[in-house]
Amino acid sequence: MVGVSAIGRLVLVMLSFCLISGKVVDFSEKSQLLEFKKTILDPHNMLSSWKSTNPFHCGWFGVTCNARGRVSELRLSGGNFAHSGSCLSDKHSDLSVHGFGIVRNCSLLKKGKFLGGKLSNLIGNFLELRVLSIPFNQFRGELPSGIWGLKNLEVIDVEGNAMTANLSMIDFAKLKNLQVLNLGFNRLFGEIPNSLSECKYLSILNLAGNRIDGPVPEFLGNFVKLKVINLSLNRFTGSLGDRFWSYCDVLEHVDFSGNFLNGRIPNSLGRCSNLRTMLLFLNRFSGGLPFELGNLSVLEVLDVSRNSLSGVIPASIGNCVKLSVLVLSSDFNVNHRYGLIKDGNSFASSLPLQITMLPNLKLIWAPNSNLDSEFPTKWGDCQTLTMVNLAGNHLKGNISGVFENCPNLHFLDVSSNRISGVLDDKLHVPCMTLFDVSRNLLFGSIPEFKITPCSRLNFSRQLDHVTIYLSYFAHKSRVKSHLPLSRFMPAMIHDFSHNNFTGPMPLLPMVSKGESQYKTGKKIDYAFLAGGNRLSGSLFHDNSSRNCDDLNGFLLNVSNNVISGEISPNVGANWKCLKFLDASKNQISGQIPKSLVNLRNLTVLLLNNNKLSGEIPSGFLTSKSHTKFNFSFNNLSGSIRIDHDPINCKRIVGNPLLHGCQFVSLSSSPPEEPWPIGLDSLNATHSSDSNGGKKGANSFELVLIIVPSIIVIILIALVIVYLYRRNRKPNPVVAGISPRRPSPSPRPRGQQEPLVVFKEIGVKLTLDTVVQATGNFTSRNCIGSGGFGSTYRAEISPGTTVAVKRLTVEMCQGVPQFNAEIQSLGRIRHPNLITLIGYYASTSEMFLIYNYLPGGNLEKFILETRASVSGLKVLHKIALDVANALHFLHDLCQPRILHRDVKPSNILLDENFNAYLSDFGLARLLDDFETHVTTDVAGTFGYVAPEYALTCRASEKADVYSYGVMLLELISDKRALDASFSTQENGYTIVSWAVTLRREGRSEEVFTAGLWEAGPQDALVELLHLGLLCTADSVVGRPAMRQVVRKLKQILPAFDC
Repeated sequence: MVGVSAIGRLVLVMLSFCLISGKVVDFSEKSQLLEFKKTILDPHNMLSSWKSTNPFHCGWFGVTCNARGRVSELRLSGGNFAHSGSCLSDKHSDLSVHGFGIVRNCSLLKKGKFLGGKLSNLIGNFLELRVLSIPFNQFRGELPSGIWGLKNLEVIDVEGNAMTANLSMIDFAKLKNLQVLNLGFNRLFGEIPNSLSECKYLSILNLAGNRIDGPVPEFLGNFVKLKVINLSLNRFTGSLGDRFWSYCDVLEHVDFSGNFLNGRIPNSLGRCSNLRTMLLFLNRFSGGLPFELGNLSVLEVLDVSRNSLSGVIPASIGNCVKLSVLVLSSDFNVNHRYGLIKDGNSFASSLPLQITMLPNLKLIWAPNSNLDSEFPTKWGDCQTLTMVNLAGNHLKGNISGVFENCPNLHFLDVSSNRISGVLDDKLHVPCMTLFDVSRNLLFGSIPEFKITPCSRLNFSRQLDHVTIYLSYFAHKSRVKSHLPLSRFMPAMIHDFSHNNFTGPMPLLPMVSKGESQYKTGKKIDYAFLAGGNRLSGSLFHDNSSRNCDDLNGFLLNVSNNVISGEISPNVGANWKCLKFLDASKNQISGQIPKSLVNLRNLTVLLLNNNKLSGEIPSGFLTSKSHTKFNFSFNNLSGSIRIDHDPINCKRIVGNPLLHGCQFVSLSSSPPEEPWPIGLDSLNATHSSDSNGGKKGANSFELVLIIVPSIIVIILIALVIVYLYRRNRKPNPVVAGISPRRPSPSPRPRGQQEPLVVFKEIGVKLTLDTVVQATGNFTSRNCIGSGGFGSTYRAEISPGTTVAVKRLTVEMCQGVPQFNAEIQSLGRIRHPNLITLIGYYASTSEMFLIYNYLPGGNLEKFILETRASVSGLKVLHKIALDVANALHFLHDLCQPRILHRDVKPSNILLDENFNAYLSDFGLARLLDDFETHVTTDVAGTFGYVAPEYALTCRASEKADVYSYGVMLLELISDKRALDASFSTQENGYTIVSWAVTLRREGRSEEVFTAGLWEAGPQDALVELLHLGLLCTADSVVGRPAMRQVVRKLKQILPAFDC
């Protein structure tokens, strides 16, 4: 009886669990959850409650059951939320519409914790699941197909993982209750399927940050409940038709940025009366901005930058009374200090008064927009205005008194315009984190601006939907400034350079002592830039150092003025925060103060082209010195000894009384400057040498004559070759596997040419299996195309995938010759060459079979992954891998092989960024006793060596040239014929661009933003020098690939694998 009563009590306890809140728990799903857990990696023990000894699975972490006791919600949010938007307070739901669209309750995210592994298809067994929310984890692999059969699903949120799926193959037809589809920032590809049109209750659609292509389907405009659509950072093409906006009454957020959309911005956008944010930047839209934008009365953010827009800026935008952020162009002129890329928008008008008078305007960003009028003088009550960037336009007039009633204005950039007059001392310059009036026509003295308490010093990054824009642009401007600012410290930049300012050096327009720390919690870096004026007086007068103790670092550029007198010997004691000083090209006399040697923060000291005398403090000439200096062209004297650094001799030339250096001719190519910003200092050094300078100038003038001539000849030659080949050979017509030219004597059925295999892969390869695996060479499986043909992905069997390059038969030799040459290629093996597995050749069909690499090609890597994010180690590894492959082909392979088409799209990557050269040997083989081959020009314009395009004579050095172009692309994130070069003369390429920047002492601008700052800078400079050496016009001047390999191993020996 005792045992029975004990069992009865146990049953009662179990029933009490089962009947909580009236629920009847289905324990069969408990075992399903435990099986589901087995495929999940849980490094942070987030699923510790998921265990068989815990009987009530409806109370497990992330699991919610409905009234019937069935699992209805799985919420397993991780903390890897690099792409997440703003955070909401706890009173909001975990996912809703706000600001830029999707915003979360961050209290539900497990910061720093995440799940990983693969999602099991068992997820399809939870038939009453309404919510599947697993954002910001590290799940990989295919999205389980079982998800698409869960007809009760209302929310699918898998943002911020690394999951793959062919979107075209997903059937959404059963998900008729779906309200939220958030697949953002994964690895999806394909097109949006028509089946998505069945999800008529959709309110949030986020597919951002994937590789989805094709047109934006018009049926998305039929979703009457849609509030958010985010398709940014994909590969969508085509235009946005008027039908797309048929039912957009509730639409609040639109983000199509970062695609390839073209055509006009549709007028029908004006129907979306509740639209709050519209982000169309970084596309190919053309035409004018539609007048109907003025109908969007609640619009807060509008960004149309980085397109090809033109025409008049409509004054009707002034009707958008809630507009806070207006971005008409989002980057800077190529020649501007703060950036490299020119925006494509060019508006043929002024900025309408109705826009500058908007009552809630916080940010207006329109650099290089071709604005041509008087500078706007009316800015409403100006209380909300925070950031104004109108740099690089044609604005004229005076800004005196314009912004004095704007207490919150902390960013003002009106550089590179035609602004004249004097500056008003009532401007709140001391409170501005960036004030830039450089490259204008201003005159008079630089005022001693009134230092009043600042209402706001905004250095921080806030996360609401407007200030995220403010923070982003402030940060980007700082990153692009190319000044040696501390990476994690707030910065303040005041730029008065290249005007006609006169008078003595002013008091520095900084915030009052202690205020910067009070407002920011940190010391700041402060940069005062006033080079290229006519300032006089002396440096570092006593009352100008009052705020140095309040700074983390002080950067001063007063080069190319008429400053005279001596540098105070106490400069080292009064200016301990001095980090960068350029006082070159002035009239400074006296000695170089010895106290400068003791400044630990001083990284750059440029005093060249002055009247300094006496001896150089010995501390600057030792290997222990961390200061990069230039004391050339002064009256310095004494005997010096250079410690371990011969380049120091270059920095003290032009001092006749100095002894101890073996000076070389300045017409020779000097080593690259190691300091972060060269300014104009070294240009003066090179041009002022009495012996070598003249010779160097003449050589440069000769280059300016010869190089454009060669480029024109190359272009003519390419056009002639193209026309000749087009007339000689018919264009092939490809349709499935149909023959592309008639066979004079077709083989009887069953006697087709055999498929030749060089390397076994564990699966039998036949013509039929390969063709079927490519889907009969369908475009859906096409993963690339080039001069020799197209490449297709072919899954021969589960887990066995190859790449099939289908050659253009008309371009190939006859079958016997093709067989003979391809047999040689089949025997070639090298760790950095793509493996040729086999081939098929007949008179009507030819293809090669290679091993498949899932990492894509280097072209995609450069376009999608910033070099600064990858880091120098990865870039160096890729460069060395490709160099090893070419060295093998040129020097170690028998017979030697010329590639003739080295470019990023022919370099493949695996998951670990190992690089493999493809398409080698598809051009003619180089005979062992030949030094060159004469043939048609193969290759791609922009990568073709000048002598190759001109003479059609290929050589190893032509491959070296193409390799150099690839190296320049790798470190700059630019293309060989980048769109940003379109404003330059014809024939301007990445080589011309890099040579120009190096010649002007701006080598650091070659590198993509962030890469130079991450360093090491000496290694980056050597990579640039190597790239320019490989692309030298003279064939003799280019190194052999074996020399390139040796040099790369010297640059970063620790990275050599």
